[in-house]
Amino acid sequence: IMQMEAGLDTGPMLSIRSTPIDAKETGGSLHDRLAELGSAALIEVLPGLSEGSVEAIPQDDSQANYASKLDKEEARIDWSQSAVQIDRQVRAFNPWPVAHCLYGDKVMRVWNSEVVSADGSASPGQVVATGKTGFDVATGEGVLRISQLQMPGKRAMSAGDFLNAHNMDGVVLT
Repeated sequence: IMQMEAGLDTGPMLSIRSTPIDAKETGGSLHDRLAELGSAALIEVLPGLSEGSVEAIPQDDSQANYASKLDKEEARIDWSQSAVQIDRQVRAFNPWPVAHCLYGDKVMRVWNSEVVSADGSASPGQVVATGKTGFDVATGEGVLRISQLQMPGKRAMSAGDFLNAHNMDGVVLT
């Protein structure tokens, strides 16, 4: 919790909280957890603020980082990256703007994925295996399983359901 100043997020700190980020946490789930932490911190700080007993701690400008507004193009999957990096990208951009790639000429939004192998010899973007839990895509380093996706005009669905209507063997995603 910080006091307001003329600058953006430059005011002195009234309360500080930290929280670990789980390996499978999404941008949306982290947002919700931080909102709960923030509201609890605010409830704790308000009484002391009205009494004048809260100590304001100045921020160190040399430690400041600037985070620009999210851009949809940042969510475009580059299959030459590692499976670990792409999996992080999928989670970071869930629920917005949602990681995506091209399946033919259609945008495929990827809602959920997991790293299944650190090894892989196929070309990045090539589907190397399919199954009930999803389909595996070669990356620049490793293999990523897509388990939930969304096609234009459709609801998000399990990759297994998508595979019931689409043969992905050998398909190259871009």
